[in-house]
Amino acid sequence: MKARQPKKVKAEELNSYMTESRGLERDLLSEVVRSRKAAWNVSKFLGLVALGGIAAGIAGLWREAPPPLILRVDNATGAVDTVTAMRVHETSYGEVVDQYWLNQYVLNRESYDYNTIQLNYDTTALLSSPSIQQDYGKLFEGPDARDAVLANKVRIVVSIRSIQPNNRGQATVRFTTREIANNGQAPIVRNMIATIGYTYVNAPMSTQDRRINPLGFQVTSYRVDPEAVN
Repeated sequence: MKARQPKKVKAEELNSYMTESRGLERDLLSEVVRSRKAAWNVSKFLGLVALGGIAAGIAGLWREAPPPLILRVDNATGAVDTVTAMRVHETSYGEVVDQYWLNQYVLNRESYDYNTIQLNYDTTALLSSPSIQQDYGKLFEGPDARDAVLANKVRIVVSIRSIQPNNRGQATVRFTTREIANNGQAPIVRNMIATIGYTYVNAPMSTQDRRINPLGFQVTSYRVDPEAVN
């Protein structure tokens, strides 16, 4: 049997083969480069995610803890109420805020309407320190109690004329009262001046009371005098 002679390779075919081989090598090298770039991008992304997690963890460690919740049980009814305490004690929250609470206090304390007296009483007590609460409560004790004398025959309407806080826990409030009787008599008008000491405290409060007095405003001293007329 005659041996098969090897086929001669032409120069053109050899050049074509070499060109194709180099093309395949370039494609393979490009694919390797792209794969490495993709892997590097993924690594960078995961690194950023890890750094973000670490930063969030550190921020969580420095975050101030929420105020503790205290549960208060009413011995008479068994009802459970949530009590919260403010963490900051402040003498003043600025003139505008102080004026608001001073205005609320004088209006609730000096006004009188038989239909809303309980709301005025509760609000005044909530905005008063314990000693001022006691002084205010005495106005409604005994046979000469304000609600017993005035009953539903007289209303006292208060108009605030000026509020001057000094941002150091003291203020002067000028106001006018008008006693309006149901019998048609002319109103009795009085110009008064209140000297008030106040602060903001972190006393525990029920959730309901905190809605009325969110900053813990309390009057620590209260004196009312007729305003001198020049």
